[in-house]
Amino acid sequence: MNYVSLIAFIIFPHLIYSDEISLDSSFDLWHLQNIVTERALCLMKCQNLYFPNRPKASKETDDQFEKKVPYNYLQLCYFKVDEPEKAASCAYTFLIHNPGHEVMQTNLQYYMALPDIKMDKIRYLEPKDYQDLFLRGAQLYMDASYNDSIAVMETSLKEYLSAEEECRLRCEGPLPQISNEELYIAITNHFTYALRCKLRCPEKLSYMYGQKHEQLFTSHYHYLQFDYYKERNLKETCSAVASYLLFHPNDETMLTNKEFYSKQPGVSEEWFTPRKEAQEYHKTHNREINLLKAIEHYFQFGIINQSTSQSLIPPPGTKKNTEKRILGKMREKLTQEDTSNWLKKAGISPYLTERKLNGSKRAVLTNLASKEECQKLLNLATEGGVHGDGYNGKESPHTEFEMFEGLTVARAAILADRGIVNPLEAQLLLNISEKARQAVEVYFNLETELFFSYTHLVCRTALPDSPDTRNDLSHPIHADNCVLMPNGKCVKERPAYTWRDFSSIVYLNEDFEGGEFIFAKEKSSIQATVKPACGLMVAFSAGKENLHGVKAVRKGRRCALAMWYTLDSEQREKERDFAETILNDLWKKRELSGRLTNESSFSKSTLHKFSELAKKNHLHSHSEL
Repeated sequence: MNYVSLIAFIIFPHLIYSDEISLDSSFDLWHLQNIVTERALCLMKCQNLYFPNRPKASKETDDQFEKKVPYNYLQLCYFKVDEPEKAASCAYTFLIHNPGHEVMQTNLQYYMALPDIKMDKIRYLEPKDYQDLFLRGAQLYMDASYNDSIAVMETSLKEYLSAEEECRLRCEGPLPQISNEELYIAITNHFTYALRCKLRCPEKLSYMYGQKHEQLFTSHYHYLQFDYYKERNLKETCSAVASYLLFHPNDETMLTNKEFYSKQPGVSEEWFTPRKEAQEYHKTHNREINLLKAIEHYFQFGIINQSTSQSLIPPPGTKKNTEKRILGKMREKLTQEDTSNWLKKAGISPYLTERKLNGSKRAVLTNLASKEECQKLLNLATEGGVHGDGYNGKESPHTEFEMFEGLTVARAAILADRGIVNPLEAQLLLNISEKARQAVEVYFNLETELFFSYTHLVCRTALPDSPDTRNDLSHPIHADNCVLMPNGKCVKERPAYTWRDFSSIVYLNEDFEGGEFIFAKEKSSIQATVKPACGLMVAFSAGKENLHGVKAVRKGRRCALAMWYTLDSEQREKERDFAETILNDLWKKRELSGRLTNESSFSKSTLHKFSELAKKNHLHSHSEL
């Protein structure tokens, strides 16, 4: 295959499934030129007709709107002007497009817990037709209104395909990086970038009103097969079954249904033919997945730069993207004496080393917090914590015998700003966690700066009716940046937080039974046990080398400050910036208020200047968020 044919294959992969054109030497530059010219002219005419004076936004700006970042600013603005329902609606809308965004989850929980909040006014601000249709069709199904459910689900299916096509079209914009590559490599880069973007569309469309609906497209057929059966339309029933099985050929439920339907009077095997749109969808996605695999197999992936790169753009969040990390400043290696001196000045003492803990890159340090500081953080957890894990809203994420409570730095700052918690305690949360981060960075003698990835003040409380003898764990054995499989392998891919490099936990109390921290070689092999106590910190690297868990909390309440770190500044905990801004602004206002109260001899004009200064400071600090 010559270069022209290869480029044609990359730009127009559908051609290899068509008898219209054969990719051999006869497919020369003139064939390609005619196709490209025709498409380019069509696109240019469309842009000139509908957007003649539209200024071109940067790729970064387009990405900000694609990720719904304006709602991040709006929710804070509405919060500041005391319109909580609008703030909650903005936070809710942002979360649907950015699921798992921890600071916004905290904000939304806070808004919804406010007194006099009108829940019926909290709504998704950018609903798609297929979302409401799918949920309404599912409700009609549950109400046994099968004929109505068919009509709504069929419409939802069409709207979903239309929404996915719109999503795919957005992927065909300009390449985010500027490249000076040669023509063929540049085209391949652009095509590969767009291809990955298109393959992510089903996941983007799967979030509806804050919930992720796995396999949303094929779920339509699951509902339709039963709806059609109830309406005695067996031919459409069989076609819906075949459509579903096209994507999930080993689904036991649907295979059982197929066997049942095949035994019904008059049913023919030919009826089990997937619907046309399902076949086209399946063919397109399989072709694109296989094409991407082929590209990744034959090309060495790396990062495009301004030099002589001969590589393609890697997908975000993969091992091949590690070079794209923006690392912190390089650090000189510390001697053992330097490390000891730093810890000593900070009042921190090593307690258990790698040898005593039977593993590598793990340690236990003491004196991270005083008794008084531990008590203040315990108060903060009591006053500001919310039930649940802080990730998926599960109240008992690890065991049914314990209640789980959590508080993030962002929520603590917001509650302090509202006067609900003590601002000094919220500030202490930031201070102690920063002290812990520095200790981890120094103790493990890291060459680059360590960033926070997530900070969570958590408490686990044994439920009153939990059994006296428990054989479960408060937190099962796991690793912090990979998924521990049944065969013992730890796979570093989603849903794991693959960017996490180190972890630490500062304990706040010891007046409970059980709850020991454990290091493990595997799920059934404990290497070391650490009994929590105020100010004690366990620190370790986040990979498979440090599997860990928590023994059952049998009685009482166990609280700790859990922290995860990353060497990748792009994955840093941005809500810390949010929290620091809120608290800094709060201290400025309090300082100014104190000055106004104490200086009673000020003239009215001086008081007016202070008032204007307060307004200016208030607006300036929040405009930077």
